[in-house]
Amino acid sequence: MTQHDDEQPRGGVSDSAEGEGVSEPEVHTEAVPFDPFADEDTDESTEAVIFDPFADDDADEDTDETVRNTAPVGAVSPASAVDSGERSRIEALSTFRKRRGTHRSGASVADGMVQLPFIAPTDPEDAVIDPTSAIEKGIAPPTLKAGDIIAGQYEILGPIAHGGLGWVYIAVDHNVADRYVVLKGMMATKNEQERAVAESERAFLADITHPGIVKIFNFIDDPRSPGGFIVMEYVGGPSLRAQRRKLASGLLEPDVAIGYILEILPALDYLHSRGVVYNDLKPDNILITEDQVKLIDLGAVTGIGAFGHIFGTKGFQPPEIAKTGPTVASDIYTVGRTLAALIVNLPVVDGVYSSQLPTPDEVPLFREYLSLYRLLLRATDENPDARFGSATAMANQLIGVLREILAIRDGRHYPHLNTRFTAQRSTFGTKHIVFRTDQLVDGVVRSAEVSVPEVVSALPTPLADSKDPGYGLLSATSFTEAGDLLDTLRAAYAQPDLKHSVEIPLTMVRALLDVGRTREAQDLLAELKPRLENDWRFQWHSGVAALLTGKFAEAQKFFNRVLYILPGEPAPKLALAATDELLLQQQGVNSTKLLSEHIARAASSLAYAQRVPVKDYTGIPGWDHITQDPISLRFHAMRLYGLVWATNPSTVSSAFGLARQLYAEGMVDSAVAALDRLPQSSRHNRLARLTSILLLISDANRLTESRIRRAARRLETLPTNEPRLSQVRIAVLSAGLTWLRGVGDVPDDGAGVVGGVVGGGVVGGGVVGGGPAGDFNASSGTYGSKAPDSLPSPSTSSSGSSGASSSASSSASSGASSRTGASKAPDGSSGSGGPGGSSGSGKARRRAASAPLFDVQFTERGLRSGLEASLRQLARQAPFARHRYHLVDMANRIRPRTWF
Repeated sequence: MTQHDDEQPRGGVSDSAEGEGVSEPEVHTEAVPFDPFADEDTDESTEAVIFDPFADDDADEDTDETVRNTAPVGAVSPASAVDSGERSRIEALSTFRKRRGTHRSGASVADGMVQLPFIAPTDPEDAVIDPTSAIEKGIAPPTLKAGDIIAGQYEILGPIAHGGLGWVYIAVDHNVADRYVVLKGMMATKNEQERAVAESERAFLADITHPGIVKIFNFIDDPRSPGGFIVMEYVGGPSLRAQRRKLASGLLEPDVAIGYILEILPALDYLHSRGVVYNDLKPDNILITEDQVKLIDLGAVTGIGAFGHIFGTKGFQPPEIAKTGPTVASDIYTVGRTLAALIVNLPVVDGVYSSQLPTPDEVPLFREYLSLYRLLLRATDENPDARFGSATAMANQLIGVLREILAIRDGRHYPHLNTRFTAQRSTFGTKHIVFRTDQLVDGVVRSAEVSVPEVVSALPTPLADSKDPGYGLLSATSFTEAGDLLDTLRAAYAQPDLKHSVEIPLTMVRALLDVGRTREAQDLLAELKPRLENDWRFQWHSGVAALLTGKFAEAQKFFNRVLYILPGEPAPKLALAATDELLLQQQGVNSTKLLSEHIARAASSLAYAQRVPVKDYTGIPGWDHITQDPISLRFHAMRLYGLVWATNPSTVSSAFGLARQLYAEGMVDSAVAALDRLPQSSRHNRLARLTSILLLISDANRLTESRIRRAARRLETLPTNEPRLSQVRIAVLSAGLTWLRGVGDVPDDGAGVVGGVVGGGVVGGGVVGGGPAGDFNASSGTYGSKAPDSLPSPSTSSSGSSGASSSASSSASSGASSRTGASKAPDGSSGSGGPGGSSGSGKARRRAASAPLFDVQFTERGLRSGLEASLRQLARQAPFARHRYHLVDMANRIRPRTWF
C-alpha cells in the first residue's frame, strides 16, 4: 500500500524525534491490515476522461457566441459525448474490418529456416460459390439457401465447398456481433448406439482447443441435416490444394511445403495426446490465411481405436485402416501422403492417387533430395509399426531433411538442434595423403587407406534418451573409465527398477566396443535382439560391431536401417559413406575410376543431380544402399560424403572423404574445391591445404603448368614452421620436372609416399618410389632388400655405390654415385644415361613460363638443382643412417649433369 506523506512511521515515532533524547519505542510484531483493493475507491483511481476530437466540427457560430455558450472546462453535454464516442467506436470497428487483408510479413517457422508467404484473407462474402457446376456433375444440391436461419441465430449466406459429408456453408452469427461462421453437416445416426457415439464425439470435439485447429463454436440439431450441423470458426484463406494450383508448376517448393507440414504436426500431436485421431488429413483440409496455418473439417475425428464409420480420402487413407482402426500410425501415413501431394505429381489410378510413391528414377526432385524421399518412404510404409512413432518424431526428422534441402539448394547452414547423436568424436581419413610424404623423412611406408579403428573412434554416438529409467545413472557416470563403467552398469542393470532400461545395456555394448572387447559386445547384442531389434540404437551398435569384425556388408545393412529410421540425421549417412569406402578398399578399387562423367558430376554436386537425365543413371542398380557393386558403392560414398559436408561444415571427415572419392574419379579441381571450403578457423585448415597441393600435382597424365604453379602458390602461403613444408615442396618440384620432361606414362601403382596421389612426382617412380621401400625396418634402420627407386630417373639403368653412399654421412654434397651411359651436353639436353639424361619416354620436352617456381628457375636444370638441394637437406635430418644414404643417392641421381 502507498504510504501518504502525513502518515507516521511504523511505531508512531516521527523522524524529528530521533536524536532529541526520546526513548526508543518497544519493538514488537503486529498485524498490519492489507486490502489490495483499498485504493480503488480513492481519488487516485482510474476514471473516464471525455475526449471528443469532433467537438469543433459543428461550431458554425462566431467566436463571441461560442464563448457565451461554452460550459466550464471539462463539462461536455452527455448527448454530445455519447454521439462522438459512438461515432469513434464505429469508425474504429470499420477500420479494423477494412484492414483485415493488410499485408504483413509471413510467419517464420522451423526455427527460422523457412519464411512462409503472407496470404491475404478472403472476404467472407466473396467465398460463396455457385453450386451449379457441382450439381451438373451429379452432386446433390445444397439443402440450405441464402437467407435461411438456423437455430434462430445463424443466417446462411451460401455454400463455400462440398465435402465428404455434404455441403459446407458460411453464415452470419447474429448473436455474436454478426461474426462469420462455417456450418458443416455431421454423420447421420441410425440407432441408439450410433447416437451415443455421436454424442461422445461431440463432447470431445467441443473440448479441442489448439491454435492450429479451427475452433468449434456449437452443435445444432436440425431436420435439414440428419446428423445436425457443427458450427466452426471461419478461416478466410485458401486450402493448400488451392494454393498449389495457383502456382505455374502446380507444386509447392519443398521447403515451403515442409514449413506448412511442420505447422500442422503440433496440432496432430495435440490430438494424439488427447486420445483422438484426425483421420482425414489432406491438402484440402489445411487452410492458410495471413500468417496462420489451420486444420479444418473435424467431422472425421475419432478416438484412437474407435470402431464404426471411419472417414477418410482415398489416396491419403492408409491401407490398414479397416483392420486396425484409427491409430497414430494411420495419421502419420496421411501426413506423408499430404506432403508428397504438395511437392510431386503423384500417379493417378481410376481418378484417385495411387498408393505407390514414385521413385527417384521417375521424379528428379527425389534424385536431388534423397533424404526427403526416404522420409516419405518411412511415413507411408505399408507396415504401421515401421512408420514414425509420433508426430513429434516425424517433425524432428523433417527439420533435419529441411536443413539438407536448404544447404544443397541455397548453401545456407543451420544447426540441428534436435539431433539424436553426439558430435563427431574425432576425424578419420584427414591426414593419410599428407602423412605419406613422411616416407621422405624416415623411409617408412604409410598407407593412404582409411582404417576401421579410426572410423569407429570418430563416428558419433547415440545420445541417451532422457525418458529412459537409467538416464540419471548414465549422466552421473559420463566421465567414468570404461572398465569401471561396465561394473557399475552391470550392477545397476540387475536392479528391478532398471531392468526395463534400454540405455543401460546399450551403453554397456558401447563401452565393450571402446575397450576392444568386440566379441563380448556382440554376445550382449545377441541377448538384446529379441527385445530391441527394431530400435535404431540397437541397429547402430550392431553396425559398429560389424565394422570392427571386418563384416562390412553386414555393417552396411545395419547403418542403412538406421538411415531409414532417421532420414534427417547426418550420422548414419557418414557411417554408410565410410562403410562403402571400406568395401571399395576391400575390393581393391578404391583408387579406380568407376563412374561415367554425368553420374560422377551428379554424385559430387547435389544441386546438379536434378538436371541429369534419367538415362544417365542406368549404371546405378538402385537407390538402396544395400549393394556390393563397385559403381554403386562409389556413387553412394561420394554422394553421402558430399551431403554430410554440404549440410554440416564442422564434419571435417566428410570433406576429406569427398575429396578422396572425387580424386579417384579424376575430378581433381572439384576435390580441391571441397577442401577449400574448410574455414580458416578450423584446426584442419592447414592439413586441407597441404592435401589440396598434393591433389593438384597428383596425376602425371593431367599435369599442367597452371596446376603446378597453383600448388606452389598455395604452399608459399603456409607458415615456415609447417613441419612438412620441405617434403611437400619436393613433391611440387618433382611434379614440375615430370611435366617439363613430358613424362605422362609413369605408372601410378600407389606404392610411393602418397599412395597414388602424386602420380609422376612422389608416387610410382617418384621421389620415393615403389616396392622395396616397403621393406624398410624402422626399428633397425635397414632395408630388407635394395633401396627404393629414386625420382623418375633420366637413365634407363643406374646403380648406386654403397661405398659412395656411406661417405655421404660426412659430406651430404658428395657426388660418389656411379654413372653409366654417355651424355652429349652438360645440361642433359640429350643422352640416355646418368643424371640429367633423357627419360626415354619418347615425349617432347615442354617449356614453362620464365617465372620461377619457388626460388628456382622453372627449367629442367633449375628444378634438378632445387630437388638435389632439398634432398640433401632432408638427408641431414634423417633419423636412420640407411635412409640418409638413400636420400643422398637420390640427390646424386637427380642433380643436373656437369662435366665434372
